[in-house]
This record gives sequence, C-alpha cells and structure tokens, in this order.
Amino acid sequence: MRIRGVVYDTGVELLPGRPSRPAFDPDRVRADLRTIATELHATAVRLVGQDLGRLRLAAEAAADAGLAVWLSPALPDATPRAAREQLAACADDAERLRAQGAEVVLVVGWEATLFLRGIVAGATAADRMATMTSPRRLLWSTLRHGPFPYALNRHLRRAASTARARFHGPITYAALGFESVDWRPFDQVGVDHYRGGESPEAWAAAIGRRQRHGRPVVLTELGCATYAGAETRGALAWTVVDRAADPPRLREPVVRDEQAQAVELGRLLDLADRAGVEGAFVYTYAAFSYPHRPEPELDLDTAGYGLVAVLPDGSVRRKAAFDAVARRFDSPGEGSRLAG
Repeated sequence: MRIRGVVYDTGVELLPGRPSRPAFDPDRVRADLRTIATELHATAVRLVGQDLGRLRLAAEAAADAGLAVWLSPALPDATPRAAREQLAACADDAERLRAQGAEVVLVVGWEATLFLRGIVAGATAADRMATMTSPRRLLWSTLRHGPFPYALNRHLRRAASTARARFHGPITYAALGFESVDWRPFDQVGVDHYRGGESPEAWAAAIGRRQRHGRPVVLTELGCATYAGAETRGALAWTVVDRAADPPRLREPVVRDEQAQAVELGRLLDLADRAGVEGAFVYTYAAFSYPHRPEPELDLDTAGYGLVAVLPDGSVRRKAAFDAVARRFDSPGEGSRLAG
C-alpha cells in the first residue's frame, strides 16, 4: 500500500449535544500528529471535523510532520447545500496548503446518505438508518426525495464541482458500503470498509468489486472496537454504549480484549494490502469521547476504536493495536508475515 493512513478526529457532533471532542488543545494535536508520523509510521492522516479552524490547524501540523493531508470536513445533519458551503471554505484552505507544497487530498463528503438530511428521510442519522432498514419508510422517502442513489449522486456531482472550482489537487468521497456512487467525478474510489460478521475472505472480495471503476481504491476507514467479538459488529460495535445513562456505561457485559482488536486490525491491513488497494486509513487514532476507566461497566474505551486509550485526565495509553499497526506501516508489504 502506498498510502498508510490513520483517521484523526478534530471534533464532530454526530449525536446532538454530544461532541466527539469537547476539548481541543493545539499542542496536544501537534504531538499526536508527530506520533502518527514517527511512531505509527503512517504516511497520511485523514482529518475529520466540522470546525474549519480546527481542521486548518491540524492540517498545517500534519504537513509539518511530513504527512499527506486528507481533509475531510463534516457537517452532520446539515442539508446537502449547507455541506457544500462548508466544503467550499475547506477547499480554499486545502488549496492554500497544497500551494505551500503539502500533499493534500480533499474528501468532499462522508457517508452522506446517513450523515446529511435530504437524501433519505429523517432528521438524525438514527432516523435515516431506520428509514434504510424499513421498506415502508424507504418507500415514503423515495416518493418524497426520489431514489436515494439518485439524490446522493446529484449531491456528489455538485460537491465535486464545488471542490474542483477552488482546489486543484485530487478529490474523493468516503462512501458507505451500500452506497452506489458514480465515481467518474473523482480521482480515487473511497469507501469506509468494516468487517461486520462476514468472513475475512468475503471482506477482501468486496474490495475487488470496487476496483472495477478504473480508479485507485482507498479504504477511507477500517477498524475494530476493543472487545471480544467486536469484529462481528464492525462499524456498529460502538452501539453497546448507553449514552442515556448517567454516567454513560456499557449496556451489555462485553469483555475488553485489546489483543483481539490488534489481531483484527492486523488481519484487515494484510488482506487490504494483498487485495492491491492504493491505501487504507485505520479508524481511529483516539476515541476522545470514549474514556478508559477501571470499572468495566464504565470503560467506554472498550467500545471505542482508538489505537490509544484516552484516560479520564486526558492523557493516553497505547493499546496493542497501536503496535500491530505500527509494525505493518513500518514494513509495508510484509504484514502478512507478522503476528498480530
């Protein structure tokens, strides 16, 4: 893999009133990005966030650390029009950074069917997920908004045009696995590709189907939570957290297993490498709103995807997954010969 990447969260509010990163310390951000470059041996970082000032600071720090910068603005629960307005401002920042000599890729959207309003019916991502899983609701949504692949690709064509008008580097989109994307406006095929119960072989075979579009394939996310069996839940492993409780806690007695997370991430990276992808981004460096606590029922990091555990005081501790990823990134193409 040419692109060996890690996702880094600068702060998004995917759930109303629950920011993923309430505190944002610029010095901490710079230190994290140096760690990603020098100790995880990553060549790229995908910066996700909705505050453009945070994204700008992190992008400059990542470029200073020698990383390729994948800027991924997000505006959860916005309309497609509002998301494109945010994208235009981010594209200006991306072009300035590119003109200064940094390697920059602009990710024009992120799982838009679920994260934006107006492609399928629903005020929140949870509502829209319910629409996608209910034939009756999906029919009503189709009557109101049109077939969701059509609405999605209409937005993506407009987003690509917005980006191209202001940014002269490569662009892509971070797609959900079920989204039928017209990739012609983009330079790479990007997909968030988790394993959710299918066999590793089936997971890898799905990558091959992405390669038929004639563009390099980049896995814009892959990951695993930190408990036994999390690999069978893929991108939904975090749902074992009960955020309605005070304090938030795990709603079921899952067993923390850092080694299982490490083994799964190593396996996925090895399979992706053998499948011939252009790159992959591990989700995520740190799950800042999933603190690691000694009480098992309060240990939200068990349901988190971070390579480091965030302690209650804000410091971090490396997990076994950190070392598994670092070994593979330090020796690209040789990961299949390494133990998880």
